[in-house]
Amino acid sequence: MKKLTRITSMAAGAVIAAGGISAGAIAADYPHKTVTIVLSHSLGGGQDRATRAFAKVWSKHLGSKLNVKPKNGASGRVGFDYWVKQPRDGSNLLSSNVGTTSIMYVRQRPNWSWTEKVHFLGLMGVDPGAIFVTAKSPFKSINDVIAAAKKETVIAGLSSWDSPENMVLSSLPKQTGIKPMRVIPIGGGSDVVTAVLGGHLPVGFGKVSSISRAGDKIRFLAVAMDKNDAPQITGNAPVLDKALGIKTIQVASYRAMIIPAEMANADKAGTKMLLDSFLAAKADPAYTKAAKKVGLPKDLLGDWTHTQLQDVAEKYWASYQDNANLFKVKVKDLKAKIKIAKIKDKGKYIYFTDKDGKQWKTRLHNRSTKFWLDGERVKGKKANKKAFAKLKVGNTCDITYSGLPLRAKTAKCMTK
Repeated sequence: MKKLTRITSMAAGAVIAAGGISAGAIAADYPHKTVTIVLSHSLGGGQDRATRAFAKVWSKHLGSKLNVKPKNGASGRVGFDYWVKQPRDGSNLLSSNVGTTSIMYVRQRPNWSWTEKVHFLGLMGVDPGAIFVTAKSPFKSINDVIAAAKKETVIAGLSSWDSPENMVLSSLPKQTGIKPMRVIPIGGGSDVVTAVLGGHLPVGFGKVSSISRAGDKIRFLAVAMDKNDAPQITGNAPVLDKALGIKTIQVASYRAMIIPAEMANADKAGTKMLLDSFLAAKADPAYTKAAKKVGLPKDLLGDWTHTQLQDVAEKYWASYQDNANLFKVKVKDLKAKIKIAKIKDKGKYIYFTDKDGKQWKTRLHNRSTKFWLDGERVKGKKANKKAFAKLKVGNTCDITYSGLPLRAKTAKCMTK
């Protein structure tokens, strides 16, 4: 994999030198008046919150208006595919979690080259992975989970099937002698916390920034890193490998800001200006304060270079190859025909009771839910909000979702 990286990097340089991408075509006078940050992750999640918190401070240091443009889907592929087609002069940047999207790259094999397109500008923060339960759970420690899993199948939720978290959980049976866990991908870090708090899942595996928002309603059982750099907000939870005497990959969201590799190669002055302003924003007390509010205390901010972050990506590429059979499993969307029992926030949330008598609160998202009303597809944020508000108790909807119906992927509702 490292050999491939060197080859593609050399190829990119050769294209520029040969005139395929001229320095003049990439170079631009900085700062741009407006810069778009493409967000390749779900709204409301840790990457979204960190990006918006950082953008507010960075805008002041860069001297540009920074607009966050969400493009979520396919484990980050939708955002990356959109971004690589935008101007490569630094007017369009990309906010991404290195862990999830590096796995996306080697699994989905898009028709663009990572090393020819991606250059890590810097790190907004490291968000460690952690295993957690509710504060009232009978599981008081990670060892309690392992003991239970040796007797019966334990259900655990995580945000995405294509994730480092899934790699860790799949490695536990061989290393600890437990029964294979039933892993349920939910679709977002905040949704995993919601599922655990709602009693739909006994165990969750997510990121510290999302989990900690639940406060004393949850209990951290273990941090999936080589050390716990956030002891105060994780209840001084132990390191997973040390607690169980095993060896797994480190799990974290390396919340990175990415610039076009073409720009990094051809416009040294513009790249330096971006980097200098990025580091100034990182050092700004205003960001330290804002980052803490979104679950990234000062000890988790870190200053990582492109080389260090690229090394993280390559390690995940190698881990993916070691776990290739796991990712061959296809996770199908589930379907349900429901009758609305309750409505909240003008249709933003609809409640229904399933055949087992359990009540669910399902979110209709104005961007990530494809919505139909009375047979007609509704498009656009304002149109969706208006359509959601027309829903009433007793209306029926056909919904699709991943894992648990906490957020609808599609919803076809009838009011007539």
